[in-house]
Amino acid sequence: MPVQTEKNSRSFKIGLPILLSGLAIWLVLRQLDFQVLWAVFRQLSFTSIAMVALLFTVGLFLRGLTCWIILGPKFQFMDAFWAMNVGYLLNSFIPLRLGEFGRAAILTERSKGRASYMEALASIVAERFLDLLTGFMFLLVALLFLFKNERLEKIAWIGFVGLAFGLIFMIFLAKNRETVISWIKGRFSETSWVQKRFVPALEQLLLGFTFFLDVKRFIPASLILAVSWFLSMLEYNVLQNAILDGSKAWWPVLVIPAGAFVNALPAAPGGLGVFEAGAVGAYALVGVGKEPALAMALIVHFVQIVIPSIFGIITLFISGDSLGSLITRSTRFRAKKEVTE
Repeated sequence: MPVQTEKNSRSFKIGLPILLSGLAIWLVLRQLDFQVLWAVFRQLSFTSIAMVALLFTVGLFLRGLTCWIILGPKFQFMDAFWAMNVGYLLNSFIPLRLGEFGRAAILTERSKGRASYMEALASIVAERFLDLLTGFMFLLVALLFLFKNERLEKIAWIGFVGLAFGLIFMIFLAKNRETVISWIKGRFSETSWVQKRFVPALEQLLLGFTFFLDVKRFIPASLILAVSWFLSMLEYNVLQNAILDGSKAWWPVLVIPAGAFVNALPAAPGGLGVFEAGAVGAYALVGVGKEPALAMALIVHFVQIVIPSIFGIITLFISGDSLGSLITRSTRFRAKKEVTE
């Protein structure tokens, strides 16, 4: 890749997330009454915030259990849990969710040779994919039975159908992985890079996708993940009951998925700005003002960053690893990819 092109590519990858976060922050702060916002914060008791933290922590352990089920018997539960939190910690410092690559590196090391890097990464992709699919299902329930918005309903259906086709495609690849690998080997028999690097990586990736073929793992993982989403909705319900009059228990069924999908956009580390913009925009649909919506989003986002970061730091301390080393390993995959291009 030419030097100038590489510089432009890196500038774009750094600039776009910062631009999106900046735009989101501007939209949230635009016409915001800070006195009202402070008054809302004063309504929140320590008990309410502690309950949010407790619900999130329980949900975090359930997500760790989901990751463990997806990873399979090559890993211990605590391996999956600690690695997941290290991934969250890294995502608080580096953009574009590159922390997932560091998470895969941690899992590979903890497997002690039982699982490859690509196999661990495939399991992470499967978990993120299942997470999105679960969120779209909740959003569809909200839009079909609780809140009517034709535009959002179309977007939700498009997303759900796209994910459903993606799931079917991954199942097809995993079920026919030997045939797929044989076809690629034959089709690119004279391309050494494909034979030596791409094919072995693809074999391990498809091996990780075999999770979708195991009903005894797929169904429990999906149900546990759905419960973790439900606990996230309870977090907002605790805050709603503390600061809003006449709040509806179903509002978070709309707000949580909408906020999560907006947070999936390429943004500054930690989803700064976009998470809050998603929650404020979703609450606006049901008539909640910007100030109380932002207050709730800030509390939830703070808890989502701090608690996994604490677990992640504990993991680094126990393992003797460093944050800088993990950041380097997380970005190495992207750097190698740019070189091969």
